[in-house]
Amino acid sequence: VYNKIKTIQPESWGHAFFQEKNMTSSWRLSGGAPLTAHFKRYEITSNRIKFHYELSAGQVSFSVVENPEIETASDGSLVFVRTIRVVDIPKGIDLLCGGNHMEQGENRIELPLANISQEYADRLVSANPAMIWLEKSGCNTCHEMEEPTVGPAYRDIASRYHEKEDAQAQLTQKVLLGGSGVWGSSAMNPHPHLSEDDVARMVRFILDLQPSDNKPVRRKRLVQEIAGDRPGFGQALGGLHPSLKLEQIRPEGFEPRVGGMDVMSDGSLIVSSWDSLGAIYRLRGIDDPENVQITRIASGLAEPLGLKVVDDEIFVLQKHELTHLIDSDGDGLSDVYRTVCDAFGVTADFHEFSYGLDFHEGYFYASLGVAMRLQAHEEQHEDRGTVIRISPDGDFKIIARGLRQPNGIMVSSAGDIFVTENQGQWVPANKIIHVQEGKFYGCQYHTGSRFAALDESPPAVWLPQDEIGNSPGQLAWIFQGLYAGQMLHCDVTHGGLKRSCLEKVNGQWQGAVFRFTQGLEAGTMRMAWEAPDQLLVGGLAMTGNWGWKERYFGLERILLEQDTAFEMHTVSALPDGIAIDFTEPPSVFTQDDITVSQWRYETTSAYGGPKIDLEELAIMSLSSSADGKRYELVLPQMQAGHVIYLRLADDLQSVLGQSLWTGECWYTMNEIPVHPEKNNL
Repeated sequence: VYNKIKTIQPESWGHAFFQEKNMTSSWRLSGGAPLTAHFKRYEITSNRIKFHYELSAGQVSFSVVENPEIETASDGSLVFVRTIRVVDIPKGIDLLCGGNHMEQGENRIELPLANISQEYADRLVSANPAMIWLEKSGCNTCHEMEEPTVGPAYRDIASRYHEKEDAQAQLTQKVLLGGSGVWGSSAMNPHPHLSEDDVARMVRFILDLQPSDNKPVRRKRLVQEIAGDRPGFGQALGGLHPSLKLEQIRPEGFEPRVGGMDVMSDGSLIVSSWDSLGAIYRLRGIDDPENVQITRIASGLAEPLGLKVVDDEIFVLQKHELTHLIDSDGDGLSDVYRTVCDAFGVTADFHEFSYGLDFHEGYFYASLGVAMRLQAHEEQHEDRGTVIRISPDGDFKIIARGLRQPNGIMVSSAGDIFVTENQGQWVPANKIIHVQEGKFYGCQYHTGSRFAALDESPPAVWLPQDEIGNSPGQLAWIFQGLYAGQMLHCDVTHGGLKRSCLEKVNGQWQGAVFRFTQGLEAGTMRMAWEAPDQLLVGGLAMTGNWGWKERYFGLERILLEQDTAFEMHTVSALPDGIAIDFTEPPSVFTQDDITVSQWRYETTSAYGGPKIDLEELAIMSLSSSADGKRYELVLPQMQAGHVIYLRLADDLQSVLGQSLWTGECWYTMNEIPVHPEKNNL
């Protein structure tokens, strides 16, 4: 798909003079038997492109190299020329391409091109330009006609505003300037790139819709409202964690929307950009931002949202394939784009993304999101909404199903697979999921009855929407220091980094998530360790509610310093309650300094979901360890299958006089342990 929706897809320029209408293979044997084409790679040399593919039928196979060009004939007309080189044609085999007999070696096929046809011109004209603009502007990313998603349904907007005299002008300005509060806490981004006339036309179309028979749905903020909220205590943090130091590595003028990143053995950073360029950059000398050498080593990739360096070879996950970038002539630029795997399914839906990339014991791991712009009668491709494993020779295997938009993937040294999941249809809140082979994780969006009989596996950690998550991204282990063995994850819309500690209870991974840091230049998407104490973080934003404070790019280094903060280090499950381990002993800590509540989620076809059976938990007793760092709470009402929320008093101090950095924790209690001994991650 080539368009400008969200500015993330590759763009094509000019007019389409020629389109292949028959998508079946034009290659045949003389007896009529069709040949199967398998694309292998493309390469660019001297500004000319060559496609390499293999044709096969039974035991017969041919290697083909094709160079397509547009040439000008002697009369000034344009000619589409296919120069095709075929090798290894067995004796007695007659090979045809579109009715043309192919000889061993080089063949030339010429197709004269007519002027732009009326059919093409007609496609440029829409009976309702407002609908075209709703799609092109990105509005349809957050709004649908009938159902509320990120924002209200168009028909609900018509219901609320259709009798207001100034609705046209009011809504036009709202779209142009952005804002929040009318339909809940989710903010609508401004759209300064749109003309006021185009916005007015879209608004008029919405207001002219037949109002909904139902009362407009107002999206409620899910944050637990507690008086006196402040950063770290009911609100997002306001700055950088005290144990961290931040360094800028992005030179002035370099503004990448980071879709993937990894580090080469020589210390240079490889970054993919999630924009219309679809570029891959190599940054050398990132210790000195003013003198960083930036080389665009590849471009034209379709939404490169995964990148992994393996033995200094660069692999990129595009929307439709896993690609190996090769510099065959040693000039520092990728001139061969080799297809490792294009066997997984993909459709034209612009919101159907292929996310992340990791490598473990000879295999690549990736996750495939579902399509989000389906009509009522359409179903998802069977390969979508999955975590997959790809072998070096291009085979892929589906590991698990039932994902919606699993933006981050990470494989541990022991082979445990974790992904982050984004709230939406059939996903009541964001998640960190421990992926197990053969399991189903709940999302049935446009899958018909395919998964109706399957049991849903719970996540390791729930990330309540707008409280501790909104658009979670990549995960990363912490390798050393105070938080070694725990994990961090990004969030594009909520911003900053979150910290999680996991444990295995009764064979099930579960654990706690904490606010960790804000203070970065953009919403966070991808991470890469430069050294055990140096983390590189890339950020981005897109139109349509994907971003943090309208900051569209970011690339920074985080240093893990020795100094720490006073906060909860670990929260773990006990047979009769929970245990809190602090980084330092509190000077005083009583039952009056903590409130505990619990709730559960239920998966439905709706976008997101409420907290069900929300209740405050009584604390029967509170006891501490000899060193004062560990406190155990007995909670008689605590239930399995619930989220346990802890809120500490914001005036707590450590014995050294440090104020509490953050006082919130969300612990996912999948299982209650039958005895205290557990296998911590």
